[in-house]
Amino acid sequence: MINENSSPHNSMEGDLPLLVSIPQAAKTLGISTRKLFNLTRDGTIPHVRLGRRVMYIQNSLHDAVAKNTFVGGDKNGKYI
Repeated sequence: MINENSSPHNSMEGDLPLLVSIPQAAKTLGISTRKLFNLTRDGTIPHVRLGRRVMYIQNSLHDAVAKNTFVGGDKNGKYI
């Protein structure tokens, strides 16, 4: 059963919205919206389509950063 106090815009983990817009996602990641479009198009950043609107799941943004974080090696994350 749905809690009367819950909102479809809020996650179960506090007041963070479940979905964020393109400008919000770009700001969260510290990148331009153009770069976000490119990362979305190539499949690096997962997205959700609601009609014509593109949205991003908060946790997916964090997961994409973690998945693409490399320590050591060259700029592509490959060891020299």
